[in-house]
Amino acid sequence: MLPQERIDKSAEILRLASDMSQSFYKKPMVVCYSGGKDSDVLLDLCETYLDPGEYIVQHSLTTVDAPPTIRHIKDNFKRLEEKGIKAQIDYHENEDGTRTTMWNLIPQKGIPPTRHVRYCCSTLKETSTPNAMAILGVRGGESSKRQGRDVFGVRGGTYREAAFFSLDHTSEVYEESKVMPDVWDCKLIEIMKKKGDTVVNPIYEWTDSDIWNYIRGKGIKYNPLYDMGFWRVGCIGCPMASYKIKQKEFDLFPTYKQAYIHAFDKMLETIKERQRRDGAKREIEWENGKEVFDWWIQEDKYGDNPNQMTLTEYLGG
Repeated sequence: MLPQERIDKSAEILRLASDMSQSFYKKPMVVCYSGGKDSDVLLDLCETYLDPGEYIVQHSLTTVDAPPTIRHIKDNFKRLEEKGIKAQIDYHENEDGTRTTMWNLIPQKGIPPTRHVRYCCSTLKETSTPNAMAILGVRGGESSKRQGRDVFGVRGGTYREAAFFSLDHTSEVYEESKVMPDVWDCKLIEIMKKKGDTVVNPIYEWTDSDIWNYIRGKGIKYNPLYDMGFWRVGCIGCPMASYKIKQKEFDLFPTYKQAYIHAFDKMLETIKERQRRDGAKREIEWENGKEVFDWWIQEDKYGDNPNQMTLTEYLGG
């Protein structure tokens, strides 16, 4: 059973965050909504404990979300708009009117997205809330990398440059900022005064059981992918997913497999053009996008197997 004090703490975090957002940014917070179970809980907490004008809801379109996820997001956004809550999709539009998608990003970068080169996240997910306070569904129990964070944070260019702060600390320094000179500001307050990028993690301490108990207890409609055997919901073909999960995704949604292969074909054309331009003589190891796809989908399966080609070898280095 989900402890009430956990819900109460999340509500307190949201109220404090909203007050700080209005004080420093003069605008609502941005709820980053992915369509997953954590996002659904986060959204319900906001609807329960905040007024509609205190936040907006935003989905960052990756162009590789599963069809059930997109339908779930659209259903929720329609419901939110009927309640007077602003809900929007970030299409990653460029100054020339074009849109950045996974399918044009892969040829542009000239390499597939991998566990070590995840430009897809930095381009399609992490740039959607500049100069604002973002509400995230990050939880410490999700992965070892997310442990050691806290409920308030400052984004950095790298993970090491980020900083995180507890609810008690944030509440204390916020009150001090109202009466103390700027020189005493902690990093969180300093960044907020400059309208920099900050984050709030209201459900950071929640467990998987807490999430599902809350969803079932309140009868929240969740993403149907969970009933199809997925324990996490994300991008189709995510480099961080296991080989078996990626196989399952592409079996269920084969159109995405063809889209990746087409993007890899375009990527190979880009690499060949760059090699011709730079006078490189070494041949590319792959003949077509299908061969790249077959190598790419098994990245985590082979690990350090010496028979598996490295990314450097793949690029002809």
